[in-house]
Amino acid sequence: MKTLITLLIFGLSLQAATVSSITCSGQTATVNATAHGLVASQGFSLSGTAGTFNSTASTVTANALTFVLPAGTACSGFTSGYSAVVPAKQIIDLNSAANPANATVTLNYLYWFSTAYPNRLPCTLPPDGATCPQSVWPGASAAENASIVAGTTVETYGQLTLPASTSSGTATTQVIAQYNAMQAGFSNYLLAGGFFWNGLTWANR
Repeated sequence: MKTLITLLIFGLSLQAATVSSITCSGQTATVNATAHGLVASQGFSLSGTAGTFNSTASTVTANALTFVLPAGTACSGFTSGYSAVVPAKQIIDLNSAANPANATVTLNYLYWFSTAYPNRLPCTLPPDGATCPQSVWPGASAAENASIVAGTTVETYGQLTLPASTSSGTATTQVIAQYNAMQAGFSNYLLAGGFFWNGLTWANR
């Protein structure tokens, strides 16, 4: 069951789309990529000769998406060097355990939620980042760990116990449904971070 779930989830989330161009308007970049498959507030990675850059989609159409660059980052640096965009990983299957006493199987996994309202994790030790927070999944890339530190990716542990007779398709459907329900909270103000009250209104830092 574990192998099938892994293949299904990673297969759905790692289809790269070709970037035809990236344009700028202030601190907002527009990525033009036919049938990219992302939805608003979903995390993504840009890759190419310029390296890898992780962000969160602000607005989307079928063939384009926008994202806001961090303060102080020049948008002009994104108009070349990026040739592919891929949705961020969302669910990582860690392992599964058999429970013979009650004929069940427990699935253990990680959720990587994307948020447009990040809370940066403390990372003030050596500049090599060796002591900064990292994913508990050893397969996380340097860019993915940097996204976790930046707070744009929120890593949460998940677990689901099902009868051993449950089909892989049913298990996959339930795990994805859990993810989608929680991602909705990260996509709006329910789980928003980085806001402050100034006596008159709530504002994002």
